Amino acid sequence: MNWYGFIIACGIVVCVIGAYFTAKRRGIEGDVVIDIIIFCLPLAIVFARIYYVVFDIIDGGHWTFTKFIGFDDHGLQGLAIYGGLIGATLGAVLLTLWKNRKKNPVDKRISFIQILDLGFTFIILGQAIGRWGNFANAEAYGYRIDDPSQQWFPFAVFIESDGQWHYATFFYESMWNIIGFALLLFLFIGKRKSFDGFVFATYCIYYGIGRSWIEGLRSDALWLIPPVSHGVNGLPDVGGVRVSQLLSILLIIFGVAFIVQHIIRAKRAGKKVFIFVDQAKLSDGYFGYEKTKLAHPMPDIYGSKKKKTTVDGDGIIVDSNGVAIRAAVDGDVADEERSSEISASGGAAAQNANATMPENNTSDSNKIVVEEDYADEWDD
Repeated sequence: MNWYGFIIACGIVVCVIGAYFTAKRRGIEGDVVIDIIIFCLPLAIVFARIYYVVFDIIDGGHWTFTKFIGFDDHGLQGLAIYGGLIGATLGAVLLTLWKNRKKNPVDKRISFIQILDLGFTFIILGQAIGRWGNFANAEAYGYRIDDPSQQWFPFAVFIESDGQWHYATFFYESMWNIIGFALLLFLFIGKRKSFDGFVFATYCIYYGIGRSWIEGLRSDALWLIPPVSHGVNGLPDVGGVRVSQLLSILLIIFGVAFIVQHIIRAKRAGKKVFIFVDQAKLSDGYFGYEKTKLAHPMPDIYGSKKKKTTVDGDGIIVDSNGVAIRAAVDGDVADEERSSEISASGGAAAQNANATMPENNTSDSNKIVVEEDYADEWDD
């Protein structure tokens, strides 16, 4: 059995299921997840292979077309995660163009950065699971460990091909990514919300920090500039520039810069910074909130353009998933008054739009049912 392929496949399935049911908590249809798989997964696999092959050739590797497409004894052993991320991001660009075409209803559209927030929340989980495929293939391990006191799993892993103990770098990254997934999931669906792109920026910073450290321990790294001398029999390499370490540093810089630019733009616009805001306090006063799917949720997966929402005791409109939409205004109450009057008269037109609401229309939980039409009219 090909355990590497099986584990990778399991990781994909787990991430797809998780993302499908999580997306609605951010106002995004679960069907968008299926679109992400169709557009992003094939490109992720192709670019992961191309990336690995290109930098392996730079380091002196030899490849044939048969080996490249996986028709030799090693199959598709040799996929680089950064290549996969590049391919997935390119797929997200294509998906954005498709979802925002003119023929697509406005309320069915989604921005590029919203796709990245959703996608990378679960990509890091897929990376955590996929690293165990490296364990099955006896790859992605670190330098040799000669100290007997450190020769124990999971700190180290015994590699049968050379009969040596090595740093279990696949395990380090898997655990780092699991913690990262918990962090990103909290940021994505937790009660404290942030601007579109914050989750993706956090991924860049978090993953970049972990990968830049772990990559320095690996004995099978891909090189942008080959080392002066490769370590012999599991010993450290000398000199050179590891491509994944360089990209990790660039990711960290990008993530920090992306968050800083939001803060600067918010202050210039005279609005509040939209970072870690209690969902019950969300309003257009926070910079970028009006463009989020929290403010303008997509229609549900059944295609309905009307969504039941409630006004809670704090005067906040929340949807059926408990997601805060916006602060209630007088018009929301007036709409409900008219709705109640129409219902009481068997569907007749309301005689007085400004009539006050009877006290018995308010439930014990102080919630008012409101019909919201989420026809987005802002520019993505």
